[in-house]
Amino acid sequence: MRLFRNAHIAESGEKTSMIFYLSQSLISIAALWHYRDNRIRYLTMATVAYFMSYLATGEFDISLSLYFAFLVLGIGLSRNIEISSLLVVSWIVLYTIVGVVFQDLFATATALITRFGYIIIFLFMLLGKRTDELWKADVKDYRFLVRTGLITELAIVALVWMQNGIGSRVVAGNQPIGAGIVIGLAAVIGWCYLKKMFTGAETVVYCLISAVVTVLSGTRGYMVIIALPLAVVILAYLFNLPENGKNALIRIGVCCLIGAAAIICLFVVDRGETVIQVLRLDEGLGYRENENLFVKEIMRRAPWYNQLFGFGFGGNASKVNGFLEVVQQASWNREFMFSRLLTRTIFHNYWYTVLFKTGILGVGMIILFYGLMLRKIFCVKGQSWEKWMLGMMVTGNIVSLTFRITATCSIFEMLLVAFFIRQMQNGQIEIRERKNAKKEYHNMGHSEYSAEKKTNDSIRYYFGRADFVGDNENR
Repeated sequence: MRLFRNAHIAESGEKTSMIFYLSQSLISIAALWHYRDNRIRYLTMATVAYFMSYLATGEFDISLSLYFAFLVLGIGLSRNIEISSLLVVSWIVLYTIVGVVFQDLFATATALITRFGYIIIFLFMLLGKRTDELWKADVKDYRFLVRTGLITELAIVALVWMQNGIGSRVVAGNQPIGAGIVIGLAAVIGWCYLKKMFTGAETVVYCLISAVVTVLSGTRGYMVIIALPLAVVILAYLFNLPENGKNALIRIGVCCLIGAAAIICLFVVDRGETVIQVLRLDEGLGYRENENLFVKEIMRRAPWYNQLFGFGFGGNASKVNGFLEVVQQASWNREFMFSRLLTRTIFHNYWYTVLFKTGILGVGMIILFYGLMLRKIFCVKGQSWEKWMLGMMVTGNIVSLTFRITATCSIFEMLLVAFFIRQMQNGQIEIRERKNAKKEYHNMGHSEYSAEKKTNDSIRYYFGRADFVGDNENR
């Protein structure tokens, strides 16, 4: 009887989840149609639909797959081809084909979307048509993205607290969901402030809400991602760069007073206990240590070809000599950890996941990818603060991958990074075109002026001479 009841509950839960997945799909399709001429607003609605579906179901495998598919549909195929990007995409496609044909289909799809999908989204966005009118955005579009995202984040916090109690960690199932949107919005807020789209006061409000939501999420990796780009924005705000330092001294003075008061309250009166508790500094890595130990020992014992190429997107290490011994050793004789490591092929530490699935060459490909990304950012001329802000965003993402990948598996934030790289490139192209147009206009104007001056001088000479001759004859 109890077994029948549990089966009925499971079936009911699956039907409910399907309703939410269907709702996410319908909202995304409706947004794609309604905002067919404004991809930034479409991105906003698709992201909100994904997070609400994720929150409702407590799982992100299917909802993230839908989110990935709808974003690819909205971005479209790449219009430009670069050898380095083609190399990275070909590498992912090759591992996907091998995984689908010779390994496990579900494991391959999971690895592709959750661990390598952000690379595909980034490259599709970056290599799209540079002058695509659909991706043009103004201050209203950016404000819509930021405000909708922050409202969604606050709603998620409220819903989780209503269910789990005030002050509880913002998670869906066993996965962190809080601040999943905010870490991407940090780039939007910084960009709009540096481009004088957002006022200083508006930027401060957005940054404060983002910081609070990130702390409430309890996810240390998110704190790293958001802290680095916002540090650049805060410096720009303190020096009042958009207004050429007009109110810099006042802002620096006020922030120093607030900082001093915060230090006294948190570290002198409270002795840092609140900071340690909120940032979870007293906690270890948990079973990440078991996972790390497992991967290191497996890769040490694996044949050379697995060390070089990994076990594939859909493969596992069960055929490695001493596999059960490694699992036992890495689990520290804990039964729940032993069963987890037996089937585990995706780990909290992203770099160990890449090493396990694609080997040393795969780690090299990811390093190449991030190197190309940073090169794209810093090769753009001018816009120094914008470049540093995006560079810190990427650096924060790289560091956070040591702990865990984000709620969108880096898809949302990397799409925005690619979008703003395109914006910088377009800005550089526009500046170059204006300079060329100005130069051509100047040269054309000078040539026309010289020709006209030469013609007038000739007319004056001949007519003047005729008048002079005529005058002499009249005389």
